[in-house]
Amino acid sequence: MATMQVDVVSAEERLFSGQAEAVFARSFEGEIAILPGHQPALLALTTAPVRVRTEEGDEVDVAVHHGFLEVREDQLTVLADIAELATQIDVERAKAARRRAEQHLADESYTGDAQAELDRAKLRLRLAGEDA
Repeated sequence: MATMQVDVVSAEERLFSGQAEAVFARSFEGEIAILPGHQPALLALTTAPVRVRTEEGDEVDVAVHHGFLEVREDQLTVLADIAELATQIDVERAKAARRRAEQHLADESYTGDAQAELDRAKLRLRLAGEDA
């Protein structure tokens, strides 16, 4: 099967680099699957999982908290300020973040984006295999 070079990068580190058969992501326009030979594209990503199907058939799940996906020729790059491999998610930290976000949602004086905080925590927990 044909493959493409895929790189998933956060502001802190390169999370994945290798050949892949497919990448699945969610842009603001909706779900998308990218296969080798896909037309060039630049998409803004929401807080959602990015799934990379490697050439060996394994799946690598990454929690992406907003970012961009660029496709050029047979190269796909995901750039995100915050991203983490599902296998590296700290479940207890994510549960604590969910509790804080839920408290923030109930606090009318909170000036941050409590819904975005909750969405990030739920994504982390879902990818870690915990109840979100």
